[in-house]
Amino acid sequence: MDLVEVLGFIFMLSTMELGREYSTDNLSGTQKAMLEDLRDYGLIWQRRPSSRRFSPTRLATTLTSSSPPLPTSTGASSGPQEGFIILETNYRVYAYTDNPLQTAVLNLFVSLKYRFPNLVVGSITRDSVKKALMNGISADQNPLLPVTVQDQIRLWELERNRLKSREGYLYTAFASQADYEFVLNYAKELDVVLWENAAKRCFFGSLEGHANIRGFIERRTMGASS
Repeated sequence: MDLVEVLGFIFMLSTMELGREYSTDNLSGTQKAMLEDLRDYGLIWQRRPSSRRFSPTRLATTLTSSSPPLPTSTGASSGPQEGFIILETNYRVYAYTDNPLQTAVLNLFVSLKYRFPNLVVGSITRDSVKKALMNGISADQNPLLPVTVQDQIRLWELERNRLKSREGYLYTAFASQADYEFVLNYAKELDVVLWENAAKRCFFGSLEGHANIRGFIERRTMGASS
């Protein structure tokens, strides 16, 4: 499953109210597939497996909230704590939480160093950002961070996106310039040329176009020999 969509659904679940029903119409395919697992885990409730509405259970609201699961004897309960994360410009992160879900989310893009009963300490590093990028988290999803940290994350993202690899075939050693251009133009018509070097009479084609290019070269070779 798409990790970003899975996390998005978990975040959405954490904001839902106990006892209120929600529609499945706006859920993605991945999130709809999650409903069956979450129902088996006891995190959501549906009247029927095919129902188009669902609601979070007491277990779900307890796991995704820092509030007490039930009101205290005095009838008062503390709400979710705001600003529980402190991020310094030296990339050090302090998260005041004992919630396993919040700690797991932090671990997606923070290199955790120390864990205490109510405090998690870590750092945003090049490797932790690369791991987050691999999981589908982009630099654009961090608009509230300090500018210096934002800029560094964007640099790490650009570094990752600077080089891209593609599988394919290198076509070279053409007998003449005319042969090279003839095959190259055919490959361009198929839109499978990834790189070319006219001076060295070679080009690199995608894996998908190799069968057509090879057949074209063989037909041309057979025609020339006959």
